[in-house]
Amino acid sequence: MISVWCMNTGNHAPDREVRILKRQVDRHLSEPHIFQCISEHHIDGIHNVQPINNLPGWWGKINLFHHCVSHSRNLWLDLDMVVTGSLDALVRPLSGSQLRCGLNWAAHDPGSCQSSMMYWEGDSAQVISDKFDHADATWPPVHTEWSKSHPQCGDQEWMSYLRDTGQLSVEYFTQSELISYKYHCRAGLPPDTRVVSFHGKPKPADVSDDWVKDARA
Repeated sequence: MISVWCMNTGNHAPDREVRILKRQVDRHLSEPHIFQCISEHHIDGIHNVQPINNLPGWWGKINLFHHCVSHSRNLWLDLDMVVTGSLDALVRPLSGSQLRCGLNWAAHDPGSCQSSMMYWEGDSAQVISDKFDHADATWPPVHTEWSKSHPQCGDQEWMSYLRDTGQLSVEYFTQSELISYKYHCRAGLPPDTRVVSFHGKPKPADVSDDWVKDARA
């Protein structure tokens, strides 16, 4: 059984975005799975999980790896993702690593961990939550000693720090499995794409591309 996770805390997005993402997952993931949303409020038609603590903003992703949250197989998706192909290959067993995630394409921090989509198994990546100091989860974020090598400060920089210091082994989704709308879809959707990340702006609801509308229908 695959546990598919997303999060909508603090009224970050309309609840319909959670239901739209669930439809996409159900359409494209053939393995038995349960779709769950971490939220402090009930969302109709969705299996809700209460946050285990009150980390603000994107810091809430740190909680995913706590032993009280993680299940045997886990797939995380940000709410602003558009699924355009099969997800089955994305939940393949880990190849000796602790976490599978994106490889950051952003110009400000290329090569860092990209956490819009992640896969892990049981407590394989528990170090992410176990070694995190909740005092660093400031909002708005501020730089810390461990984030100095990365321009931004958030869960991605924390995971990148653990990777770079040999505390977390990471493998990556392929170019066709996870791409950026901003960087890779200017000429349309590339062939064989599985998931598109709408990091920053615009969001999926704000664009008129037919392939986006069809995926979210």
